[in-house]
Amino acid sequence: MDDVGGASPDHYGGGGGGGSIRLVCDNCGAAEEYNPDDAEDGFFSCRQCSAVHTSTQATAADPDDFHVTGAMSFHRVSQANKTPKSRTPAPYPTPYPTRQPPAATDFEEPRDFVTGAEAWGEPEELGARVRWRYMQGLQVILQQQLEVLVKRYRVGALVCGLAGTIWVRWVATSKVFDEIWAWKVLAEDEAAQRLKCSASGGEQKPQEVKCEWGDEALPRKDRRRVEFIFLRSLRMMLPVYSTLSVCFLACHIAREAILPTDIYRWAMEGKLPYMAAFTEVDKLLGSSVKHCPLSARQLFRPVRVIGTWQLEAAAGSIAQRIGLQLPSVNFYAIAQRYLNELSLPIERILPHACRIYEWALPAELWLSSNPLRVPTRVCVMAILIVALRVQYNINGQGIWEICETGRNADGSDPDANLPPSKRPEGGTSEEFGTRELLCTLASAYDKIDVAHDYSKDLHSYLKYCKDIVFPGIACSVEEDHLVEIFQDMYKGREVMHPV
Repeated sequence: MDDVGGASPDHYGGGGGGGSIRLVCDNCGAAEEYNPDDAEDGFFSCRQCSAVHTSTQATAADPDDFHVTGAMSFHRVSQANKTPKSRTPAPYPTPYPTRQPPAATDFEEPRDFVTGAEAWGEPEELGARVRWRYMQGLQVILQQQLEVLVKRYRVGALVCGLAGTIWVRWVATSKVFDEIWAWKVLAEDEAAQRLKCSASGGEQKPQEVKCEWGDEALPRKDRRRVEFIFLRSLRMMLPVYSTLSVCFLACHIAREAILPTDIYRWAMEGKLPYMAAFTEVDKLLGSSVKHCPLSARQLFRPVRVIGTWQLEAAAGSIAQRIGLQLPSVNFYAIAQRYLNELSLPIERILPHACRIYEWALPAELWLSSNPLRVPTRVCVMAILIVALRVQYNINGQGIWEICETGRNADGSDPDANLPPSKRPEGGTSEEFGTRELLCTLASAYDKIDVAHDYSKDLHSYLKYCKDIVFPGIACSVEEDHLVEIFQDMYKGREVMHPV
């Protein structure tokens, strides 16, 4: 603010009026006359907007203080040397109503102290809490699974150390603990939302969203939605079923005769902690209310049990990502297990099967990340079938069918009518013959192919899940009512469409 024309202030006159100065406000443009008495601490304030005029300052107060005759003078300064005392100006009227600015900007004080900070928090803090709870819970579930494998299924304790190493390396490879993880997740979600809006509304395709977000990004979102955005990202990077894959991969490296079908069956039957493992997380880690806004049920309850093919492919994918050079499957142990289950002579079949394995070394005996490839256990069984055909002269010339027909008919020995060149080995001796082989395989198949009682109908399976898989889990009134509705619908469909 400057005085008009740059003239010096008028002399201090008598009559109590005194000299005056005309100042123009730089803020609102109002021009007013000011007397020396209007100054506060040597500075004048605009009567319209209460802005302080720092360009003009009163340097004297009373002409009687001076011996010479003169008038009170004012001194123009280009810039105040010290900041005047804080003076809270009254709000001045504006021609249009405007939104009140926030009480504090990002440069005035940290976001931790702004209004609502205790409710929202920083995105890094919220994401870190969800991430830390999720990772701790997965590690607890993995430890429980390894404990069951060692104590109940007699797996070597070596798998525990191997699984720990695999788990740490895989977590490091996933980069879930990167510093910008929270911002990156929010940025990707925002980009997906913008793409969805542009696809539905025909707007221009948004440009790539950078990972650096403004400080106001999180408060604009619903907190619940942000929490599940973090959870969805974690489940994509480190899904709950990854604990089963790590267990199987550790067993594979430790040369254990554990198959993906075993892991799948034990998880489905509730013998291996997976389906109801979330109920033990809070007991081992404490309540999640203080550490994470999401409950263990929301974090760790699996949607489904991964299939056997996908389980093996997931294990191969983990090994590939962390750079493991895997050996082939333990053919000897798995083949011996199959022969035991089929009640076949191990001493006669297994050596020949091992020779075929060493000669062929098919690539299907190594784990692969391709879920469409033939599983390793199928390749082992194929080698055993080839060994059986060679040992018992089952060469596709009708020997198998003739033996099966003879076994189902009068029970006579069909090998006696065959020429010597086609007569199977052991047919005239006390060794294990072809007919006995067929009988043993048939009885072993009937023994293996046994359906559990809980798989007969839906009611049996639901009861099995309630009593065995999810013991001690209480449902709410709404959930019980919903289950009753679904059961009534199922009964109605059974009546309309009987099997």
